[in-house]
Amino acid sequence: MPILVGLFCLCGVDLVGQDDPVSRFLAAQTRAPEVVMAEEAAGFLAAHPPTMSWIDKLEFRTETGSFDLRQQEYLFRLSPSSLRARNRQADLVGVMNGQYALQTRAAIHEALKAGYERILDLAMVDREMELVRQALEIDQQHLAVLGQMGQVDGADLKDLLQVEEDRQQHLSRFNALQVTRQLLERPLMPSVFMPTVDELKSYHWISADQMVEVMSTGVGVATPRLLEAQNELDAVIMEQRVEKAERQKVLDFVQSRYQQDPKDPFREEFSISMGVNIPYAKAGNVKRQELALEQLESEQKIANIHRQTIQQLNDLRLEFELLRQQKQKQEDQWANSFLQKMESGALPGLSAEPLLILEAKKARLKSDMRILEIEKKLFEVYVNWLDLSGQLSEPPLVNYLHTLRPAF
Repeated sequence: MPILVGLFCLCGVDLVGQDDPVSRFLAAQTRAPEVVMAEEAAGFLAAHPPTMSWIDKLEFRTETGSFDLRQQEYLFRLSPSSLRARNRQADLVGVMNGQYALQTRAAIHEALKAGYERILDLAMVDREMELVRQALEIDQQHLAVLGQMGQVDGADLKDLLQVEEDRQQHLSRFNALQVTRQLLERPLMPSVFMPTVDELKSYHWISADQMVEVMSTGVGVATPRLLEAQNELDAVIMEQRVEKAERQKVLDFVQSRYQQDPKDPFREEFSISMGVNIPYAKAGNVKRQELALEQLESEQKIANIHRQTIQQLNDLRLEFELLRQQKQKQEDQWANSFLQKMESGALPGLSAEPLLILEAKKARLKSDMRILEIEKKLFEVYVNWLDLSGQLSEPPLVNYLHTLRPAF
């Protein structure tokens, strides 16, 4: 029975990923032009690998003695490649293929990060627009109540003017948010996978507690930046092996020589010779030192990236926790406030005072706006953590904005 329940849950997550508008949009980002170009480069390398030929060099030489064509000499030289060098070169090609694969992942990573940021910007603008719209409705109700009560004299006139000023500020903010949303939509318009306003409004966004669960895993050892640095180190090590194999090459060349004797037309000279490399410890010393220095720099780079990444991830976790505590305090502050009790009707004696109820609603909207600002920062820190930790593009790709975190 537990197995059936587990399979049902997995199928449910998969179906969520298929029907989820945000997952569809994020999946579309993996086909961004930058990703396609990176894949094309990787495909070209796979189709045309820089392999080492069996023949390193072919030479044909001719020489005329004493400007007498009858003393023409012909020489043909073949320099073979080292079998060990060919094998090391094949290993180096494998490292290069891995490098291009990492470049493709890096392109996907950047495209996904941009997609996460755009979707969240749209969602947060929509939520703020909804709060401002509610504030405008309350301002309109407030003006109507003041008009019905005839409060237009003395200090009451100041209240009327203050409400009208608030309404104008809310209207200006609403118009600015509309412009902001249009600007956010513009780069997304070609995408048929862009979620609608209603889809974002009813979306099952991940909660702060669930974000903590995600951020509690991973230590930043598989980030794209770290993987690229490790691949650079592997490439340097393979270059060292190729260079060493070339220095250990024994057979330098095989040569055939032909020359006709002008004094005796019936006599022809034909010879075969070969060259052998003599091992010398200091041969190629400059190249070896350069590669050794590159290896040292690559190792130091990896250590620095690892240390900095761990520190930055810890800082992000701490910042997230502080923001989460701030959000909880704001929610508790409103839940325990006198205004919340008055708006919810927990104080029957004040339920007949429309102006007090309107003031309580305004206070609630201000509290919701402060909470929204904290949530914006929470999502920003969360996405930065996903970006820095590498989980954003860790296969299989997962939608970390949905409460179920479905794959796509």
